[in-house]
Amino acid sequence: MTDYFAAPTDAVAATVVHQDAGPSVLARGSGRPLFDTVRLPAVEPFVMLGRVAEALCARPYAEVTAHPRHGALVDGADEGPWVVAVSDELAEALAAAAPDRLVAVARSWRTATGASPPAPDRFAPALVALGGLADRARQVRHGLYCWARLSPLEPPAGLASATGGRLRTSRPA
Repeated sequence: MTDYFAAPTDAVAATVVHQDAGPSVLARGSGRPLFDTVRLPAVEPFVMLGRVAEALCARPYAEVTAHPRHGALVDGADEGPWVVAVSDELAEALAAAAPDRLVAVARSWRTATGASPPAPDRFAPALVALGGLADRARQVRHGLYCWARLSPLEPPAGLASATGGRLRTSRPA
């Protein structure tokens, strides 16, 4: 699971590391998310975003991933979840790219990397959404971050055993 979001500082971004909803956590009383967030479950912040940076910044993969902020850990434990930084260079390139440029990057990504990325019809809208988030973040001078979790949420310990191995909902019967 990966959610990209904008925050003013690393310290503020780190506040969501252990939130079950990640950066989509709702503010008390308003019902609105605390952070401008885009959920991109198929776009991880290390290799995939490195390949996107390679294409958008027209620089070698090894160079863009060597940037000190590329995937830099902001907070998190060994097993996650984690909050990692997106380099300012990539955030700026995403913000400056027109949607058609991001679609072209998504379509060319498969052949350029030799890897198996998501299908272009799913990857292109994800990159366009990430570009929109980057642009909104740039307008308010925020950085881009990624909240990542390896596994979906699990029920609290003992809940499954207390219900005979089945989870119950709070819906009336």
